[in-house]
Amino acid sequence: MRLSYFKSLIVVFVCTLAMPAWSQAPGIPPVPEGFIVTPVMRTSIIVRDMDESLKLYRDILGLRPWFEGPLEGDALNTLVGTTGKSMRNVILQSGDIVHANVGLFEYVGDDTEAPDIVPEVRTGDVAIVFYTNNIFEIHDAVKAAGYVVISRPVALYRREGSPTQNVEMIFFDADGVAINLIQRGVPVEEINE
Repeated sequence: MRLSYFKSLIVVFVCTLAMPAWSQAPGIPPVPEGFIVTPVMRTSIIVRDMDESLKLYRDILGLRPWFEGPLEGDALNTLVGTTGKSMRNVILQSGDIVHANVGLFEYVGDDTEAPDIVPEVRTGDVAIVFYTNNIFEIHDAVKAAGYVVISRPVALYRREGSPTQNVEMIFFDADGVAINLIQRGVPVEEINE
């Protein structure tokens, strides 16, 4: 069942896991006036296998490692509600910005089984949305790599008479997190619907 114990480990933290000293570095946006939180700084995913996750997020999606290091100790365990655990941590980014990154966190020594992933988005699922300039190549790569692909690139909001359309697709990573890719301005003759 997808809402199993494993699913609870795929909690998406938004700026909650311990950040190193660079968290006060320039580029961290202030809380906008009239709000009590910033725009999303990072999506953090608890993964079963860091090296396998890097094959998707780094190698196929092209995100670049920005920070890598261990997390351990009482503060970590207090924060995530565990005892005696440690984590491997890799923060990935696109471009040279310090927000909207993807953090991958793996419990050291964890042997959680793979979730049962079905090709449908369900209530409670989490999706990460990326814009891309090469949706068809990514589609082919994730399909060839064996990820559960829900849809090929499709024009969700058709603009009748337009020579281009915005297309999107959804697939799941190995831990059951949905990835929604969007590409704007695709020539209609390139869309296979």
